[in-house]
Amino acid sequence: MWHDTYLRVVLQPDYDYASEHLLPHLFDALSAHALMLDGCGVAHADEAAALLRELRREPFPAYDPSVEDVFFTLDRTLAARNAGAAGALRTALSRNDLDMTLYRLSARQRLMRAMERVLQLRRTLLDLAAREIDTVIVAYTHHQPAQPTTLAHYLTAVENVLSRDTARMLGAMTHLNLSPMGAVALGGTSVPIDRTRTAALLAFDRPIENTYDAVSASDWQVEIASVITVVSTTLSRVLYDLLFWASRGLLSLEDGLVQGSSVMPQKRNPVALEHARTKFSKAIGVTQSVIISSHNVPFGDINDPGADLQPALTSMWHDFRDGLDLLISSLTNPRLNREEWVREARQGETVVTELADVIARTTGCGFRDAHAHVKALLAHLHAQGRTVSTLTAADLEGVGLNLPQAEVHRALNPAEFIARRTTFGGPAPSVMAGALTVARDRLNTDTTHHDHLTTRFMNARTHLEGGRL
Repeated sequence: MWHDTYLRVVLQPDYDYASEHLLPHLFDALSAHALMLDGCGVAHADEAAALLRELRREPFPAYDPSVEDVFFTLDRTLAARNAGAAGALRTALSRNDLDMTLYRLSARQRLMRAMERVLQLRRTLLDLAAREIDTVIVAYTHHQPAQPTTLAHYLTAVENVLSRDTARMLGAMTHLNLSPMGAVALGGTSVPIDRTRTAALLAFDRPIENTYDAVSASDWQVEIASVITVVSTTLSRVLYDLLFWASRGLLSLEDGLVQGSSVMPQKRNPVALEHARTKFSKAIGVTQSVIISSHNVPFGDINDPGADLQPALTSMWHDFRDGLDLLISSLTNPRLNREEWVREARQGETVVTELADVIARTTGCGFRDAHAHVKALLAHLHAQGRTVSTLTAADLEGVGLNLPQAEVHRALNPAEFIARRTTFGGPAPSVMAGALTVARDRLNTDTTHHDHLTTRFMNARTHLEGGRL
């Protein structure tokens, strides 16, 4: 009989977790194993497959302290109904290869759902960008106003990063989607089984080629955690900007995404963004536990990177999912103070890079000298308590430059600043229109890839459940 402490701390929590999160994958893996065994001529394996299809539609037994885990609970149920079928199913099977298969199937499902949300966020960003292709904003570097650009330029920059994150997720899928089944404890089996058949039934790309590797490696979990860290880090930075804009009244959320104050009637706190930031921070925190739990463990031990790690991974997936959902909702229909953004661009000094460019083009003095001339002009204006918007041709003459007043005005116009930046990747609306088309085509390609994988995985389950493909 198990010790009460071990029951309370390990066995019952593991049973509860597996019952809630892993049962469909358990039935999938065992059904594939049974069908493979039947194809290899193992007696009663077909009866095991049929029984599994029946049992997966019945309520699963509640926790019983006398039974170690969900596998042995199912094994006992099978044996009570058909001892031959239960015996056949145990052929060339260990909880080592079975458990690692369940973990991979679970992670595959969660990674697909996470990718779906990342794709949805990318589409939300591009939809908003298409509406804001002419919306002037002031970009900041070093926490200081830097240059005018457009909201579309900013949003497509974020989408560009997320497109690479999608590629990272798909790359992680290729390392995750490999089958441990048939590795048994770690040394394989003397029974002539067909591991390739089992992998195909579970929609894995192929069996893991080394049976020791199949039950020992945790690299795929560390890779997934690393990918989630990368995406969450990027989106946390985006949330910093969104909250900064919200603090200055440049952006506000729909009423259902803000919260008022019990004391200050005017407050519209952007709590959806704040909670999204927390969710991504928590996801990043959990990913570190995945890495730490996987290091300094003997190659072959599976509890640390296996069963003990699954609840942490579930927490990571949940926080990542919730953060994405909040961010998607926040960016679907935000309220933008476009007039204030334009005012900041016109009243500030972010346009003076273009003035230096104009001086260099007009006088042929070179940008280094033009840069120095503009710095001198700014010092001149500051000494007089004036803003850049008041700069005249006469001020330029004071530092030895001769530009028409109309050219000075154009150089200091934020919209003109943006429109002139037509190099590849620049913010000019003429460039951004093409960039949005390219980004949307790339998104559609990624979405199609995701849809194909989804169909493939769903068809595999339908077949294992006994339905038609």
